[in-house]
Amino acid sequence: MVPNSNVWRTVVIILLPILAISILSVTLSLAFGQTTTPTQNYVLRRVAIWDLFYRGMVAAFVVGALVQGSVVYVSWRYRESNKKTHPTRGPSEGGT
Repeated sequence: MVPNSNVWRTVVIILLPILAISILSVTLSLAFGQTTTPTQNYVLRRVAIWDLFYRGMVAAFVVGALVQGSVVYVSWRYRESNKKTHPTRGPSEGGT
């Protein structure tokens, strides 16, 4: 039994953003992580705020790109000139 390709597309569309955001969050937290010594236990609010902003922007761009890709795919797949979009019509329904 061969799985339906639409099911796989749906799974990929759902899991890809979650996977991408989790990998990016782990990668960014490791890249910007610092070891603290007892004399450096303070937090620079300006740096922390920009860090949150950049993380949010990365997530927003990833989600936006996936949504835009989905919209382009759906509009291309179900366009009016695509013959696969419309079911075949019989002679009584005005089809050719």
